[in-house]
Amino acid sequence: MAENRYKMSWPKDNLYVEVYVHQVQSFRYHWHDDDFELNILLQGKQHFYQGTDLYHLEEDDVVLVNPNLGHASYCDPEGTIAFVLHFSSLAFRPFVKKGQSLRFTHCLSDSSSRQNPSYKRIRMFAAQILQYLSLNDAYSQYMAKASMEMLIGTLCTMFKSEIVESGTQENEETHRILRTVLEYIEKHYQEKISLEDIAGLTGYNRTYISTLFHQTLGIRFYDYLIRLRLQKAIQDLTTTDKPLTEIALTHGFSDLKSFNARFKDMLKILPSEYRNKIITGITPSQYWDIQAIPVNDPLIREKLMSYMSL
Repeated sequence: MAENRYKMSWPKDNLYVEVYVHQVQSFRYHWHDDDFELNILLQGKQHFYQGTDLYHLEEDDVVLVNPNLGHASYCDPEGTIAFVLHFSSLAFRPFVKKGQSLRFTHCLSDSSSRQNPSYKRIRMFAAQILQYLSLNDAYSQYMAKASMEMLIGTLCTMFKSEIVESGTQENEETHRILRTVLEYIEKHYQEKISLEDIAGLTGYNRTYISTLFHQTLGIRFYDYLIRLRLQKAIQDLTTTDKPLTEIALTHGFSDLKSFNARFKDMLKILPSEYRNKIITGITPSQYWDIQAIPVNDPLIREKLMSYMSL
């Protein structure tokens, strides 16, 4: 277990959970193959990307990200703190048939809904899970399991969901193809890549590859390629003092103008403005290393208690 990050599993009940609190820093675009991610904003403001949508979260806002959906966030201002809970999609296995999985169509609070009973219950059960797991004893683990089951029950009864086909042999083949494609893009993202190139790599046509991206990642192929390039460029913006033009050309953009345009489309600011906003002094090795905040931090403890007092 990483320091201040808590994991627990109950395999017989298909329950696997990881929970932690961290300071939101730079833009990290990623997704989870089989896990849901629950994000609760404890302090500050967070710009949260989910698929192709951008949301502006404020204190106590909740967002649930489905598996395989690309997402990322950055903070404004510094000092933004988020509570993150990952749990396996296997948790919903008792509620669907073999070869199916559950996805939630909308679990995202805003100023009009963040104090609704449904979101209050989510915050309460999530806070209980973190509190109990941090105690690290058998009785507390039992309580954490009960809270996790109540969280799942809340999602299933108070939020809209849909059943999607998954887990079939065809689906396994689809994910194999997707892994091959993603590995290729990861190695060649700096080069000019087209759907025709990917189709030739896989033996499938460009329409199939385009549909594959949209259905599995919730994003179009070209959007994924641009966001990967931006992800790599943002890492350089955050951890180096390289000139903007060098960063743009290194990471697959034709010129600085194109980089500026794509960056502003995504983050609503220019790369130069972003560089002035971010937390400085982060090294490349620290970029993906999320530093969890101790549960006994006064702010965290106060927030957890306020959520559990429902």
